[in-house]
Amino acid sequence: ITGREHGSNKKLAAQSCALSVVRQLYHLGVIEAYSGVTKKKEGEALEAFEVNVSADLQQQLVSVVQELGVSIPPPVDPSASVSLVQGKMVTFEPSQRQSGAGVVPWSPPQVNWNPWTSCNIDEGPLAFVSLNVLSFWPQQKCTPEQISKELHEELMCQLDHDESLQKILVERDQLPVKQFEEEILSTIDTNSVVLIRGATGCGKTTQVPQFILDRFIKGGRASDCNIVVTQPRRISAVSVAERVAYERGEDPGKSCGYSVRFESVLPRPHASILFCTVGVLLRKLEAGIRGISHVIVDEIHERDINTDFLIVVLRDVVQAYPEVRIVLMSATIDTTMFREYFFNCPIIEVFGRTFPVQEYFLEDCIQMTNFVPPPIDRKRRDKEEEGGDDDVCTNCNLICGADYTAATTHSMALISEKETSFELVEALLKYIETLQIPREEQRRVFEPVPDNVTKVILSTNLAETSITINDVVYVIDSCKQKVKLFTSHNNMTNYATVWASKTNLEQRKGRAGRVRPGFCFHLCSRARFERLESHMTPEIFRTPLHEVALSIKLLRLGSIGHFLSKAIEPPPLDAVIEAEHTLKGMATPPPGPLLMFLSSWMLWTATTELTPLGRILARLPIEPRLGKMMILGCIFHVGDAMCTISAASCFPEPFINEGKRLSFVHRNFTGSRFSDHVALLSVFQAWDDIRMNGEEAESSFCEHKRLNMSTLRMTWEAKVQLKEILVNSGFPEESLMTQMFTTVGPDNNLDVVVSLLTFGSYPNVCFHKEKRKILTTEGRAALIHKSSVNCPFGSQDLTFPSPFFVFSEKIRTRAISAKGMTLVTPLQLLLFAWKKMTSNGDVVELDDWIKLRVPHEVAGGLAALRAGLEALVVEVAQEPENIRQMDQKKQRMLNLVRHVSKATTAGITLVTNTSRMGDGPRPPKMGRFEGGGYRGRGGPFQGGGGGGYGGGGGYRGGGGYGGGGGYRGGGGYGGRRGYRGSGGYRGGGGYGGGRGNGGGGGYGGGGGYGGGGGNGGGGGY
Repeated sequence: ITGREHGSNKKLAAQSCALSVVRQLYHLGVIEAYSGVTKKKEGEALEAFEVNVSADLQQQLVSVVQELGVSIPPPVDPSASVSLVQGKMVTFEPSQRQSGAGVVPWSPPQVNWNPWTSCNIDEGPLAFVSLNVLSFWPQQKCTPEQISKELHEELMCQLDHDESLQKILVERDQLPVKQFEEEILSTIDTNSVVLIRGATGCGKTTQVPQFILDRFIKGGRASDCNIVVTQPRRISAVSVAERVAYERGEDPGKSCGYSVRFESVLPRPHASILFCTVGVLLRKLEAGIRGISHVIVDEIHERDINTDFLIVVLRDVVQAYPEVRIVLMSATIDTTMFREYFFNCPIIEVFGRTFPVQEYFLEDCIQMTNFVPPPIDRKRRDKEEEGGDDDVCTNCNLICGADYTAATTHSMALISEKETSFELVEALLKYIETLQIPREEQRRVFEPVPDNVTKVILSTNLAETSITINDVVYVIDSCKQKVKLFTSHNNMTNYATVWASKTNLEQRKGRAGRVRPGFCFHLCSRARFERLESHMTPEIFRTPLHEVALSIKLLRLGSIGHFLSKAIEPPPLDAVIEAEHTLKGMATPPPGPLLMFLSSWMLWTATTELTPLGRILARLPIEPRLGKMMILGCIFHVGDAMCTISAASCFPEPFINEGKRLSFVHRNFTGSRFSDHVALLSVFQAWDDIRMNGEEAESSFCEHKRLNMSTLRMTWEAKVQLKEILVNSGFPEESLMTQMFTTVGPDNNLDVVVSLLTFGSYPNVCFHKEKRKILTTEGRAALIHKSSVNCPFGSQDLTFPSPFFVFSEKIRTRAISAKGMTLVTPLQLLLFAWKKMTSNGDVVELDDWIKLRVPHEVAGGLAALRAGLEALVVEVAQEPENIRQMDQKKQRMLNLVRHVSKATTAGITLVTNTSRMGDGPRPPKMGRFEGGGYRGRGGPFQGGGGGGYGGGGGYRGGGGYGGGGGYRGGGGYGGRRGYRGSGGYRGGGGYGGGRGNGGGGGYGGGGGYGGGGGNGGGGGY
């Protein structure tokens, strides 16, 4: 067994590694569980929080407990605690299907089968006639020979008569991979698996699929060929497909197409190439790899978790179906590892870089530019010294060769390895500028730049493999990359900037030297380069495995542990068991007071077959807990809102705030709910309404509210996809209807949304102490993230109606902070946010850290209510149509959940916040002495100023501070083109309707609060 862990420093990483090894030894039965007293680091203890509960709620809970037929354990004595967790209330019949170690089914291309849609071509034109020539055979079914003959004639005709295509062929013939065409094709013909290692820019990605396709078409076997090519990213799948279509003299959708999440242009069903992301192909595997002759996996060196999963699947497929052809490609692949994994498959080396690339390291860059780093700020230097690294040899900038000057050695020692010196980047750009790049070689990414302009492309590591820009000559490489790390024991996401691997640096260097000799400047020392890992740690070692576990069960690939043990580098045993425990349904509750909550969701049966609930969650491209949250949303008929929130979790926040705290224009979206999730929901609803008025209105709204329009559009696409999966799974469309929510007043549907968020966010629960300080699980301190609507400005303190919040994720930068926070009530926690609940009769404790002073019977009743909800979810997953007609018992249970979800039920009042602060952009600055005075040309406070601070109509006049385009004017919240409609908050002209609440133009519209020319007239407030 091996341990492979990470940490913010070497000491913590070593401790995590040791713990991983110990856990694996325990799971293997080598060592026993520790039975002594644990020495545990204590977090900050919380005092018991008083929860006000009405007698009416207590009575309703008693009734529900009786209807559910469960009993609440009585308190023993104040010194002892009793568990209130209820067991499972529903079971499944054992499955008759044998659950062996399965293989994804495969079959060769068939005449009447479309592999890209996974369905028969029953009524389409290709079922009876082939593409064009055979249209005079109206009712005759095609044969493979007819399809192959027509496609051959079509290709030959195009090659003979299309002059532009002939020119493209000449260009293609210049690519280095062309010299290896015969070797590649003959090797693929005689081997099930072929490994191609091709130098960056040799043309393997675009040419190898075309070599195969053209060989089949020209050989009269077109109907026997369909090729799927996976790419690691959306942008590469789309751009490569478009490039291949161009090289074939056609548009995407004929012999070449692409499929990425939310966007597809599928090719014809015979003799075609589909470029797709790995995730898209994995989704197609449920229907098998039917009708696909060749699977090409490109850039396999990236080793993301989806690619590693796919490789295991393909290895099993090849063993069961030797006729299928698998091609693995990369520029920097570890050939030994992959060759041994695929049964000593043949390797083809394609040499392609025609121009050398000169490499320079940090000491070279300093010496060439005579760079002297600026002095480090004393505070920053002290902070760096305090948080020093455990690795004595970490600072390789102190190691400089004897070939360099003393000034270079001194300057290099002053540069911190922890940060990229942008001053050095600037010096390098100036140095490159003096090298006089020929003007004809200056290009933008896709178009030429003006004369005397040098193109500078800033890119993430996306450019390593996915984007090819032929005219790049110089590469400045930070030698670092940002990775997302996940620690399961505290549910923390850690975004860390780490040293890239030698493989990454090789890929980055390969961006240069396509058309002339290139140069690569690595911003790390030679000593550091020698210490870099050869390859990055595969994602399977640093990410939770429960989503992969669900996919294994969905595809019926056998046990999770057995399947993952076949990975090219198997994950640690403890990570596998952790994934199983996260999802697996236990046949009987374990002994003792702790009963895992997730066990009662029963994702698979005792025979390890997925249950109906497990199958639905496996089909949803979302974290399983969010999937269950969406199913609960359908039960309460707020499914659309839950899909919106789940979809938004896949993308960055839509707010444009340049890394600062959110402005009031963004905070106002949350109303009185103190919730980032509600703000996202409100933003999405506002945008969804306004875009119905056209793209110009949409663009204007996003610009005014400082929102990222592309993020909102992607969220819409993701939401539609999630809703389609639920509808196709049998959920009624009415349970997913769009609803409007009120964020500034009572709205019980929104209360339910927050309750379900409490479930979907668990175990991410926190307690607000003061200012930005919060306590998370077990009393550990953290901060409210600066991007939250709940983050106070400056040093001010905020008082919240409830100290309890749920959040989306914890991230560690310089400090641990919580993102995506929503205020919840203690009753919502008692209903949805625990896996352990104990009571001593007076105080209820959740997960050993949250203490609530609440009656024992109330806590027990809420635990029973939750058990009933769990059983209902399982039943609904079996028959989603049952949502339409719930019996009275279930309706009473759902109504009680709605009642518990209200803040007032817990004795908490959410302040109705109708004042809108800071809504709209800052007015343009104007000359202090132009126009006659501070507030306008001689005008009174409310009068007709001419151009000063208050603009055209004074402080709140028609065009001034609150006027047309100003603080609350024509483009503001309540102005001529307000928040939600042509003239006001939500309607044609005002706050609530056609002309609104406050006069001619609505709440803050054309006539204003006080009339045409009064207190807020002309267009003002």
